[in-house]
Amino acid sequence: MEENPLAKQVADELKGLLTASVKCIKDGDHQTAFNYLNQALSVTELIEYHDGSAMILHNLANLYAAVGDNIEALKTAALADEKARTADPNNLEYKKLIHNLFLIVQKEGLQFVKDREHEKALLCFETALPFAPESKKDALHKQIGLLRRIIDERE
Repeated sequence: MEENPLAKQVADELKGLLTASVKCIKDGDHQTAFNYLNQALSVTELIEYHDGSAMILHNLANLYAAVGDNIEALKTAALADEKARTADPNNLEYKKLIHNLFLIVQKEGLQFVKDREHEKALLCFETALPFAPESKKDALHKQIGLLRRIIDERE
């Protein structure tokens, strides 16, 4: 079977962008790594390669987490899951990353509460809520309500 030269060129471009992002991460140049991954994401989105988009978003989520932006990491992991399920509705590959990031964001929110940084805590809990297991949703709703009252009383 003859290989499509355009498909090979696109695959080579994606491999090059991913390889460059990995090198930048190893060198500590996170901003350039973000740039390479976003370029790769643009290519996968352009050709509607949903599995590829999911993989790139997964890498972006991990990079956000590595630089300490856990809220953006959680949002990006959710996008990776969405793209993966577009390609295959039974794909659950990204659920573990989402769950781990949910726990990190929730813990970060609790630390903000302790530090009396209520707006930051509220942002964490509101971001985490859609990804919370059913057993934790009520507690998060209560925490969000309390934080909103505290913030409203200050204003």
